[in-house]
Amino acid sequence: MTPETEVNALIKTYLSAWNARDYEGMAALFTEPAVYVLADGPKTLATRADLVQSLMQQFAVLESNGFDHTEIESITVRACTDTTAMADMKTVARIKTDGSVLEVIDAVYICLRQDGQWKLSIAMACRPGWNDA
Repeated sequence: MTPETEVNALIKTYLSAWNARDYEGMAALFTEPAVYVLADGPKTLATRADLVQSLMQQFAVLESNGFDHTEIESITVRACTDTTAMADMKTVARIKTDGSVLEVIDAVYICLRQDGQWKLSIAMACRPGWNDA
């Protein structure tokens, strides 16, 4: 497998865990520490337990707004080195239980290969179309 294929599979595994609300499963896919960069600024999460707590809080807010699941239109992975890669996701749609769209963002994940496995390290939410040429 190529780094691009492996990271693409990692992102799909993360999305599956996200939609299943498998907080422990999501956290296990990240490095320690992990960094989330959201509209309100960056959050460094030192441990998996910190990440699980942050995800639970994030989902509480999403679900209070009717959130059901997330769909990603496209994923482009670029290997930067043998141990680093960037995953660029376009049109990350958060869908409500009634099928309407809660919000749409783009996202970028920086991934690191550690102990032979790809991990998510930095997750950044972006405004839609931020990287369109």
